[in-house]
Parts: sequence; structure tokens; C-alpha cells
Amino acid sequence: MGLFDFLKYDKDDPGVQPSPEIAAELRRIANLFLVSAITLVLFLLEAFAKTLSVSFIPSSIYLVWGAVLLAGMAVTYVYALYVTVAARRWAWVVLCAVPLLSVPCAVAYSWTRRMEIERDAFGEKRPQARQRRGGRSSKR
Repeated sequence: MGLFDFLKYDKDDPGVQPSPEIAAELRRIANLFLVSAITLVLFLLEAFAKTLSVSFIPSSIYLVWGAVLLAGMAVTYVYALYVTVAARRWAWVVLCAVPLLSVPCAVAYSWTRRMEIERDAFGEKRPQARQRRGGRSSKR
């Protein structure tokens, strides 16, 4: 037993191994969630900054912020359409095709689709969080 073995997760349970098609879809969904969630957070931060009339942020930061926000919206729009068409989720394609709804719909789609895939893989029984070796006992 090594000095830092308590940091390693239990290797006895390999988990569910998805098919290559599901693994590819999970990668696309994870990338979509990352891009769309960051874009949504940037948009919400800008809305709060303008609502609260924040004046200490330099205009150059606002310019970069706006450029990143617009790029994120464009990438989210195109990638959300690609992911939803590849998954043949036509209702989500229609929702993601509306430019103003693209970012929140992409976040919602990626989150709900991930939950659907988990539910299909595990059934109604959700997996327990993996406990570390030497972790805390359940006595409190």
C-alpha cells in the first residue's frame, strides 16, 4: 500500500462501456455543453454588468468580451445545429435554428440528452458516486 493510495478511485468497477456511436455522441454533447454554457455565462455576466451600471471595467475589456460573446454565439449556433441534426432530434433542430434561442436551447439539449443516455445505460437505478479508498465511513 503506497503513501497516496487513498487518493485513487476504486478500479474494481469499470462502469458502463458505451458503444462507439454513443461515445461519439457523448463527446459532441460535452463539447456543445461546454461552448454553450460558457457563452451563456458570458451573456449573463454582461447583462448583470449593464443592469448594475458597472463603470470600473475598461472599454477594451467590454470590446473583447463582446467579441468572445459573438464568436461563442456563432459557434454555438452552428455546432448546435450539427449536433441536433446528427442525433436526428428535429424539435431541437427547430429550437436551435432560432438565433436568439440557440444558446439556451443548446445548453438545455445537451443537458437533457446526457440524462437520456444515462437513463438508457443505467435504467432507473442511478450509479452511486465512486467512493475513495479509506474514505469517510457512514457513521456521523
